[in-house]
Amino acid sequence: MSPELKRRMSIFRNRTAAMISLVLVLMLGVASLFSECITNSRPMVGKIQGKIIFPAYIDYNWEDVGQEGAGVVDYREVKKDFEWALWPLLDWDPYEDDKELELLISPPSQKHLMGTDTAGRDVFARLLYGARVSYLFAFSVWILTYLVGTTFGLIQGYFGGRLDLIGQRVVEIFASTPEFYLLLLLITLLTPSIWLLIPLASVFGWVGISQYMRAEALRNRNHVYCEAAISLGASKLRVLFKHVLPNSLIPIVTFSPFVIVGGITGLAGLDLLGFGVPAPTPSWGELLDQAQKNFQNAWWLALFPSLFLFLSVVCLNLIGEGLRAAFDPRA
Repeated sequence: MSPELKRRMSIFRNRTAAMISLVLVLMLGVASLFSECITNSRPMVGKIQGKIIFPAYIDYNWEDVGQEGAGVVDYREVKKDFEWALWPLLDWDPYEDDKELELLISPPSQKHLMGTDTAGRDVFARLLYGARVSYLFAFSVWILTYLVGTTFGLIQGYFGGRLDLIGQRVVEIFASTPEFYLLLLLITLLTPSIWLLIPLASVFGWVGISQYMRAEALRNRNHVYCEAAISLGASKLRVLFKHVLPNSLIPIVTFSPFVIVGGITGLAGLDLLGFGVPAPTPSWGELLDQAQKNFQNAWWLALFPSLFLFLSVVCLNLIGEGLRAAFDPRA
């Protein structure tokens, strides 16, 4: 790392709140990524009928486990038939309802750490798997929007002229479009899924970062190092991506956590309104929707999803504040 980058990283590390938030976000992200190893009704890996299988990640039929039957294999029934198996820490799948409950909506207990929802499914399992969906959506939208916006803004600012004039008109058109209402209309007309929501949410998200990157390109293109590179025979594209882009990263770094926050809260809002990921996909907004309809007799449906959402938003905002302080050019 360059001395300047080392200095900035040192500033970020000295901000305790930002570092603690980074650790918490990474812990939740890793836990959601390996949710099958934490809570699941299937073993992660096991040996049965002389062969090794991976039920948590691959669907098998009853014949594969040496049984007769149709439909989804209930691995609890064939647990005794495994020669050996590695089971997760908790027993519940996010899509599985507990048939032994007297009431589908049950409060937190030793069996269900955060209670069950209106369908008798474990809330903790749905929150953990829902974190994966939220983070996948938010990070995918962030990558797509910043890839498009950064490229578009740099080309506008660096080449200027008619290209910049036309580009600004395009930006104004997208900026004046009622994004939220158009998004709801498109979701209503199409079958919603996480892979549809990501590109739809990214269509308008690139506008803001493109404006910042255009300003950075306009400022950096006249610096001495760019003129020196051109005089040595470097092409304009090489100067753009080799010299202008690396010196224009401050907006990308400082605004990224806030864009990810917007993705997480945006998906939760769509799920709460019924326009998000389709049922029975686990999501935080869907649990909050259940809480809204059953608030008086199911307080845990409001508390735990709100806590997960609140901690994620606060931690990402603190990370953003730390990055902003570290990369502040006035520091």
